[in-house]
Amino acid sequence: YVRTYIRTYVCMHVRPSGTCTHTYIRTYIRTYVRMYVRTYVGTRIEEVKKDEAIDFDAENTRIAIASLELLRNNGLVEVTDKQIKEGTQQRPPCRFEQGRVIVKNKEVDFVLDVAHNPSALKLLIYKLKQNYPGRKKRVVAGFSSDKDIQKCAKYLISAVNNATDQIHLVEAAHPRAASIETIINAAPILAKSHWKLDDHERSITNQIEPALELAATNDEVLVVCGSVFLMAATREALGFDEARDSDHISEVAGAHLRHSQ
Repeated sequence: YVRTYIRTYVCMHVRPSGTCTHTYIRTYIRTYVRMYVRTYVGTRIEEVKKDEAIDFDAENTRIAIASLELLRNNGLVEVTDKQIKEGTQQRPPCRFEQGRVIVKNKEVDFVLDVAHNPSALKLLIYKLKQNYPGRKKRVVAGFSSDKDIQKCAKYLISAVNNATDQIHLVEAAHPRAASIETIINAAPILAKSHWKLDDHERSITNQIEPALELAATNDEVLVVCGSVFLMAATREALGFDEARDSDHISEVAGAHLRHSQ
């Protein structure tokens, strides 16, 4: 929606006699919209220290706000401040998705995030510290086989302050998922975490329940991350009415062949 109006604005007002290529529009967005952010919304931009991760989600939100204000100020769209605020606060599921469940009469905060590589996990750890300062974390994680598991493991360990017994390893039901054996071979320090090797016990479903119970007992924030392939089963285990692919689509995708690949 925003990009459509920006493209219209550029083609009609900025370069009416020229060719509005995607490259030109992208350059315009990066140059002028970011300039608008700094000039007109500068008071809302937090300074990022050199040793901190850059929160691209927050940066993209600010750019979207500035873009909508720019379009509104030029009469190209009618939108209120309330609509801008509500719209830019919306997030897809599992993008630092925060929630709370009741376990044994205790509230457990949880975070679902599809962070699946070292840079994404670095940002996740930063956001966890910002949102839950001083709170202990319990992490449930699995990875795809093509990721740098060793580096990813370092961030997992930093999230729990080197307490590897607060990490639960799982294996997604997908042919691209790394097996638990592969994860431990790549990061031997995770051998001291929670994991099971029986086929029916290595799944997210069989680790999420004990992880929730321990998080409730120890007043920890439960964090599930490492692979997008974990999230449907995680949300289902947490009580979400999760949409799932049909058996036919799963068969075409090869998900039923996990243990034979």
